[in-house]
Amino acid sequence: MDYDELKIKEYKYWDLFLNEKQYPYIGRCYTSSKRAEADLVIDMNEEEVEELFFHIIPQWNNAVKKLFNCSRLNVSCLGNFWNHLHWHLIPRYNSPREFYGIKFIDPNPKGNYSPYDKGEIKEDILLKIKEDIIRELK
Repeated sequence: MDYDELKIKEYKYWDLFLNEKQYPYIGRCYTSSKRAEADLVIDMNEEEVEELFFHIIPQWNNAVKKLFNCSRLNVSCLGNFWNHLHWHLIPRYNSPREFYGIKFIDPNPKGNYSPYDKGEIKEDILLKIKEDIIRELK
C-alpha cells in the first residue's frame, strides 16, 4: 500500500500513520517528522517533543485502548532501517484479542515486541483499522 493511504492524521510537526504490519499488534502505528533533515532523536526540537509526547502519543494510546483494549504501550525510536526521525507506537496485549475475524496474539506480552511472526492483513482490513483510529482521534 501507498504510505499516504495509511496516513491517519497530520499534525504541525509530525504525521501519524497506520503501520501495515498490524499482526500481531493491532493498532500499531508510527509517527514521522515532517522535517526532511530530521534523522536522530537528538535532532528533535522542543516543539516536536511537546507535540509528540503531550498530544500524539496520549491521543493514540487513548484510541487503541478504547478500540482494542490494549494492555500497555511501547514507544520506540530506532532509525536502523529508515534514516529519518520516526517513532514506533506499539500496543501490547496480555491476552488474545479478536477483531475483523482475526485472532491477534501478542507472542511475548511481558518482553520485547520483536522478533514476532508477521502475519499479513488484507488491505480492506487495514483500511478499517485506520478508519477506526481516525474516528477515535477526533
